[in-house]
Amino acid sequence: MTAPTNSTLRLDALFNMLGVLITFIVVLLAQINPPTDPQIKPAGNLVASAAWPSGSIDVDLWLGAPGDEGVGFSRKSGKVWSLLRDDLGTANDATSLNYETAFTRGLPDGEYAVNVRCFGCAGFVPVPVDVEVRLATGALVWRGIVALVADKQERTAVRWMMRDGAVVLGSKNFVFKDVRGV
Repeated sequence: MTAPTNSTLRLDALFNMLGVLITFIVVLLAQINPPTDPQIKPAGNLVASAAWPSGSIDVDLWLGAPGDEGVGFSRKSGKVWSLLRDDLGTANDATSLNYETAFTRGLPDGEYAVNVRCFGCAGFVPVPVDVEVRLATGALVWRGIVALVADKQERTAVRWMMRDGAVVLGSKNFVFKDVRGV
């Protein structure tokens, strides 16, 4: 029996390292789990959005939830609602689209309100604001157009009661509710 040569030892070490690398790759591939549901889930349990005509019009979405202070441009997150972005019209914006969206984390029982306020609308009134409120399941809570006819005007688009994660039948109304707490 002859002693192995240097080239045989190098070749043997190379094949051993290749075997270890292949083992790592097989183990890593076994750990990859493809997503079972390719659909994107909404960020929260309830989503409210407001959209208005393009231009330098600044409309603010204000939201109220049970046991929480109002959420809007000056207080973007509360216990329940979170405002994703304060749209200022054309300022700091790469598109001509004007809209704001907010979502909830959970759905505590009680009264909810969605207001729109014409923060910077001088010279553009009346401003039609398309408001939509949906549950994460896709069920429509309310959709409609709210007309803001004066600068600094605030109107309640809709208010309603939630119980056990569902809208209480007959609870929707449009009576103004101050959610900003001013």
